[in-house]
Amino acid sequence: MAVRQGCIALLALVGVIPLLPPVVAAERINIWDGPLERTIEIPDLIAHANNGAISPALQGYLDLLAPPDRQALRTALTQRLPLNAVQVSNFLSSPLGQRTLSQLVKMLVRPRQDAAKALSSALILAAQGGSLQLTGVLQAYPLPSIDLNLRVITDLTRQLSMRSDRELQLYPAMLALDTGTPQAPSELALAALAQPGAVRFRQEPFSFVGRSGASIEALAYVPNVVPSGVRPPLVVLAPGLNTDMNALLYVGRQLASHGYGVAALDFPFTSAQTITAAINGTGLIPPPNRWLDQPQTVSDLIDQVQQRWGESIDTATVGVLGQSLGGYTVTALAGAPLDWPHLQSGCRVLNDPGRLELDPAVIWQCQDPGQHKRHTLMRDSRVKAAVAVNPVTNPIFSPRSLQQVAVPLMVIAGTKDIFAPAVAQQLVPFSAISQPQRLLVLQRNGTHLSFLDGKAPLPQFLLGADRPLARQQLQGLARAFFDTHLRNINRLDGLLPANPALGVQQGGDPLPLLLRQQLSPQQVQRLAPWVSDQW
Repeated sequence: MAVRQGCIALLALVGVIPLLPPVVAAERINIWDGPLERTIEIPDLIAHANNGAISPALQGYLDLLAPPDRQALRTALTQRLPLNAVQVSNFLSSPLGQRTLSQLVKMLVRPRQDAAKALSSALILAAQGGSLQLTGVLQAYPLPSIDLNLRVITDLTRQLSMRSDRELQLYPAMLALDTGTPQAPSELALAALAQPGAVRFRQEPFSFVGRSGASIEALAYVPNVVPSGVRPPLVVLAPGLNTDMNALLYVGRQLASHGYGVAALDFPFTSAQTITAAINGTGLIPPPNRWLDQPQTVSDLIDQVQQRWGESIDTATVGVLGQSLGGYTVTALAGAPLDWPHLQSGCRVLNDPGRLELDPAVIWQCQDPGQHKRHTLMRDSRVKAAVAVNPVTNPIFSPRSLQQVAVPLMVIAGTKDIFAPAVAQQLVPFSAISQPQRLLVLQRNGTHLSFLDGKAPLPQFLLGADRPLARQQLQGLARAFFDTHLRNINRLDGLLPANPALGVQQGGDPLPLLLRQQLSPQQVQRLAPWVSDQW
């Protein structure tokens, strides 16, 4: 059993590669189960990664794995990430990097401080060539062996096994929630709603100083001609961590072409420019928890649009669309107050020496849970509808706070999102929302980056399949939702079933969508019996 768990441990490490690549020993891995020890030789493992060679000793371990798991192991060992030594070092110096490192060292049977130093050193040395690869980390590890804690590995394996099951079974399990006559996939293509309109508009870049004191770069799409007495509603775009407004502007342009006013911004403490500068060592590391103020920054942006273009845009009727941390932002603007005791309770797992927390969304939210947020309600009454794409919501919100969502809210999730996992960060929180015009959209095979417009050199498993199709889907969904709730033009009837308790599919492979207006806590419990660990 210990041998098999040791092999699975190597595969388990795949789960944390997107955030920070894991590490094993430079020469051998010792797996400890009480007084019992088993060993895997690292040179054999590296030879297998480089050219597929299988030594007699390694063969016994590989025989314990199914063929797909063997391939996953080799892929994990050879996958490269575009990070250099300075970037890795600066990341490890940040609060998020320290939190991540504190989780990874739980696997090691070694004093935590010594384990953290050895692991940090290996990661930095391995990235000296300009990219980071697991085999390089193995060779750079400064100790002759790495001793793994079987108890932690077993828990880690259990988590990853559940995560794999979620990914494979979540979409069909959601379909299976409905009994009776199944809802057939709709042939009404979102592509029609995603087509550009005929309204002409102009682009207006600007900047302003928000209530945080930081300078904020922003942009507006303003209609060239406004019929008398018919100012269009405003839609605000809120990007996520380590992205900028450009990632969502394609949605803004499409909405502007149909007569909306649009505004977008770069958040001063979480934008791509800020994070890149911090990692490269050319800028300061953002203070923990400054992202919590993003809803107020959006309110400042709405004020700016009113002052500059209030005669052309109706800033009393606002829709907000945000991705990732931007999804957190729009959920708060829609009425959900922050629940600090719930956050502190959810963060306790990070201090459990027997539990390795893999959810990057939780690690991010728990950078400084002791820093209590004085203003927890950031509802903006001008916001009349919200779209949260792959939002980060748990544990910063609780069932009690999400029950206070006051406007129509559409939550969009992806089954392959490893940064904000669908069950923990979207489905479970959605089940607590009681607002009658809520809507859940589950994208099969969707990742955290599926809906973003960008050309970052990232692995395909992070970017996802057919991103142009995903962007088209978001354009269509956003227009349907905002037309319905901001303009009283009901475009959702053609997308939703007559019975709000049932789901319906839109489109097909590789990115079918499942739309549901209702999802109860009891249904979530059927989908994920372990849900009590997440909420």
